Amino acid sequence: MRVERAILLADVSGSTSLYRQHGDEHASRLVFECVEGMQRIATIHGGEFVRSKGDDVLCLFESSDTAVQAAGDMMTFGARGEVSLHAGLHWGLVVRRGTELFGDAINIAARLSSQAKDNEVLMSRHLLDHTKSIDRSSLRSLGEHTLRGINAPTEIFALMAGGDDDGGVTSFAAQPTMFQAQRKDQVAKTTLRLSLMDWTQDIAEGEQITIGRSQSCGLVVPEAWVSRVHASISVRGGIVEFKDSSSAGTTLTIGAAPEFYICRQTVALTGSGSIALGGVASGDAPRITYQVVQMD
Repeated sequence: MRVERAILLADVSGSTSLYRQHGDEHASRLVFECVEGMQRIATIHGGEFVRSKGDDVLCLFESSDTAVQAAGDMMTFGARGEVSLHAGLHWGLVVRRGTELFGDAINIAARLSSQAKDNEVLMSRHLLDHTKSIDRSSLRSLGEHTLRGINAPTEIFALMAGGDDDGGVTSFAAQPTMFQAQRKDQVAKTTLRLSLMDWTQDIAEGEQITIGRSQSCGLVVPEAWVSRVHASISVRGGIVEFKDSSSAGTTLTIGAAPEFYICRQTVALTGSGSIALGGVASGDAPRITYQVVQMD
């Protein structure tokens, strides 16, 4: 069943350290009471508690206004006790299968919750657009960001418990309106140009290419030391991301900096440079060259 709802994912902050600090019995009681309190708050505000994975709660609301109110009350509840909370809020379509929820909307709420700091609620622009009663002065725009695993950039807003404005929000940098407009224009124009011998291809914003020995890859490199799917490169939110998923690794150069080796790691590519699939960049193996350009 597909439904459109406000999604609230609230979590206990630093639950692992709680067990080290207080011991298993006391810490488990604190977490249990906190989760029970969050469930109660969600119900009071007309929300539906869906499930918990021990130290979090996943709830659905038909109204985004009541979801925001519930999230704020949860932060206040956490601040009064020994356990801090953080939460993510998003609005979107979800697929329900029993007590499990699926879809990008759930993933966005989870990403926002994982980025939030203690006593902080992060919400998406999409959630805010469906909200009528919130005091906009209590929000701080953190700009647009590409969340892991999500294709489109998401504008994020922070709501601090009790209207706190001490600057202790998540490490996303707040961006003025004029810069935001410039940033959107830059994101739209960012393109990666890849070249290998007589092959050249441009990778535009929102696109991805895989590199490897398999014929299903966008760039096929039929060498014995190259994995079937050795790596991928994506352009998201104006950021060019190289992800190695191989056994042999990749040797990279970025600009004039010395070459370096990665294996099953992810790095951002800037300017221009080269990519050598495998741990040894010397020899006759051809290098893939790249250039990050701003298209007209």
